Amino acid sequence: MIKNISLINGQTLTSTTGGDLFQLGFFSLDNSSANGYLGIWYCNLTPQEGTVVWIANRNKSVNTSMASFNLTSDGNLILFEEDKIVWSTGTRSKELNSARLQLLESGNLVLNDSNSILWQSFDHPGDSQTYLPGMKLGFDFRTNTSKRQVSWRSPEDPSPGDYAHVVLPLAVPDIVMLKGSSKTHRSGPWNGYGFVGDPMMASRPQANPISFTFVSNQNEIYFTTNYRASPTPVLSRTVLCANGTFQRWRLDRDGKGEWQLLWKIPEDDCDMYNRCGRNSVCTWNYYTVNCDCLDGFIKIMENGSDAGCQREKPLNCSSNNQFSKVQNVKVPDTENATVGGNMNPDDCKNLCLNNCSCVAYAVISGSYGCITWPSDLLDLRTFGNGGDDLYVRLAESSTKKHRWAAIAIPLLLGLFLLCCVGVLVWRKRNRASTRLLLQLPNVKEGDSTTYDDVSESRSITIDSEDSRLHNTTDRGVGMLNTLGLLPSYDLCTIKIATNNFSDGNKLGEGGFGVVYKGQLEDGQKIAVKKLSRNSSQGPNEFQNELSLIAKLQHRNLVRLLGCCIEGTERLIILEYMENKSLDTFIYDKTKSSLLNWQKRLEIIIGIARGLLYLHQDSILRVIHRDLKPSNILLDKDMIPKISDFGIARIFEGDKALEDGTTRPIGTFGYMAPEYLLYGQFSFKSDVFSFGVIVLEILSGKKNRTFGQTNSNLNLLQQAYKLWKEGRSLEILDDAVNCSYPTIEILRCIRMALLCVQDNYEERPTMTEVVMMLASDEQLLTPLKQPTITSTYSEGDCSTKEMSITITGR
Repeated sequence: MIKNISLINGQTLTSTTGGDLFQLGFFSLDNSSANGYLGIWYCNLTPQEGTVVWIANRNKSVNTSMASFNLTSDGNLILFEEDKIVWSTGTRSKELNSARLQLLESGNLVLNDSNSILWQSFDHPGDSQTYLPGMKLGFDFRTNTSKRQVSWRSPEDPSPGDYAHVVLPLAVPDIVMLKGSSKTHRSGPWNGYGFVGDPMMASRPQANPISFTFVSNQNEIYFTTNYRASPTPVLSRTVLCANGTFQRWRLDRDGKGEWQLLWKIPEDDCDMYNRCGRNSVCTWNYYTVNCDCLDGFIKIMENGSDAGCQREKPLNCSSNNQFSKVQNVKVPDTENATVGGNMNPDDCKNLCLNNCSCVAYAVISGSYGCITWPSDLLDLRTFGNGGDDLYVRLAESSTKKHRWAAIAIPLLLGLFLLCCVGVLVWRKRNRASTRLLLQLPNVKEGDSTTYDDVSESRSITIDSEDSRLHNTTDRGVGMLNTLGLLPSYDLCTIKIATNNFSDGNKLGEGGFGVVYKGQLEDGQKIAVKKLSRNSSQGPNEFQNELSLIAKLQHRNLVRLLGCCIEGTERLIILEYMENKSLDTFIYDKTKSSLLNWQKRLEIIIGIARGLLYLHQDSILRVIHRDLKPSNILLDKDMIPKISDFGIARIFEGDKALEDGTTRPIGTFGYMAPEYLLYGQFSFKSDVFSFGVIVLEILSGKKNRTFGQTNSNLNLLQQAYKLWKEGRSLEILDDAVNCSYPTIEILRCIRMALLCVQDNYEERPTMTEVVMMLASDEQLLTPLKQPTITSTYSEGDCSTKEMSITITGR
């Protein structure tokens, strides 16, 4: 507690009620005295984003060598820079020299006199992005002021950022995340023990030390948390990050005293406000977002994009008395909702029926009871557990449709099964010829070649003089065109689009040839892969990539638009990726700063989902065989897409390993040991490559060059060494800011080390990898040190990406 004193740079006020948890003083985020702030932070922790809990002058920095913080005799707190007032509480005590300033163990800076509290920092959560137990987040009707949490501009700039956490003063109050004036997330109504938009809030074991309270009355509405009664309360804070992520952290006193991330919002894509549009329900299934219209609604498009759903038939007030029940959902946005009070479901239904404008109702336990909605239903999502039931009013035709559905659906299913049997028979008869046309290489005149037709267990001999086979590449692509899988472009169109393959349109170069940027006449941007005559890959790889990508569709795979075959030209036309490839970001010190932890995690998860689709969920079971950062492309939203299927293989049967190659092809540093040394490959070969990529994304370093500065240890061995020594976080790229969730990063590192185990049987499947990325449970599989080294140096090959072909085993 201080009285009538001045605080200057280098002096601090420490909370003194028993734990010395917080300090008040001047600090700088860039080690510059010219850019200083007066604030409160956790003792023994360097002030940084997330650990600073309050700032007086977040809008304007001061020169700390000329600044002072003063408690005046009349009860005012003033921050001076020389003789200029930068910030002040504007308070005044009734008695001179009676004001006292105290920093409490809760982190609350309190100014009081003998009669009352004059001012306290907890009344101003907007002065920081960090929310502490005891603070109020809400709205005061008496003063018409909002107590909101506001993000920093960036980790180095604490001025108010783009995001705010706000309680909207509605009939049914909501806590929302705002970016400017637009909602990005909504909590849903309070039900007495948690928010309906987060059904696991009260049941999370980690959250048990914190009790939640929501108060709504004629004077104010607010949300607050408090520590539960405990001999050693668990320290907790909630941070609204500069990127709009809302995170709850807990200090692990039993471990190393590190902050652990307990949960965050958004947790998945369905947490994004109104992700699927109006009258549509968002469902998250670990891999993708599903948007489904409510019963009686159909999808609509606006400006060429999905805008949600609208009714098939308008409601008729006198005859529409049926409702469709939607279970386990976050109820719609309550901005226009009406509160009916505590009543049972039947009474709430009748309340809705008696109001012609009512389109849906729900009964929420707690303060609000029956809630009705008069218009479009926004921001609906499902939950696997928890949530509430929503009753949506149906038009008359929809109710009749439900009655007919009970009769029609079994009949349609039977007809569908018969059609499926017919299609399977037809496909079996045509698969052999189609596969053969897609896989044949160009046959020179006078040659005779024998191929094994696996599907028919026989060999086929093809003579180049056979009139049926003038050019197998053209015939293979022709078959794809016949099947409607692959549009064909003429060479003139592609030349115009790429400015005649000019160097200015060149995007990159690889084993296939050169990739060019292009733009079609309709404005669509494309990427054109042009097979070089001197390419290490030839017609086989060209046909292989066409046949595979044409049959594979996934948001994390690059999309094939078509091809062009004229004369000697062989071109593949792909969707254009604005951000090029992953390697251009993670190895570049400037661009890597754009990849915070959340974005890196999203890229890792996206690659994992794409691989899972290739290995298990697609109509083909595909092994990529050349997975590396340069083959991971990034679209305008930084969504990763796996590309380059030139040497991919379809894996047939249930064998653990495939011995079908005597010439391993791939890139040093990403090839699994069994593939590099013995030519054996399997799905676990891709898993190994994925593990290397994850470690490179985390570290910002290449596996092939890491040993140059780390005692001849490659990246895999160094990551394992740090793991065993309990120093795994030291491998992180410096560009990852300090507000990363330790638990998530350690889980990723351990998962990656499991993926790069020397024995392929000890590596997880991609299904297991995706589960590891989504689960907070401890991974119990024991780790072994990777022994494969990076000493494949050939001249300066260790410092540049090099694709190789090794003959023999």
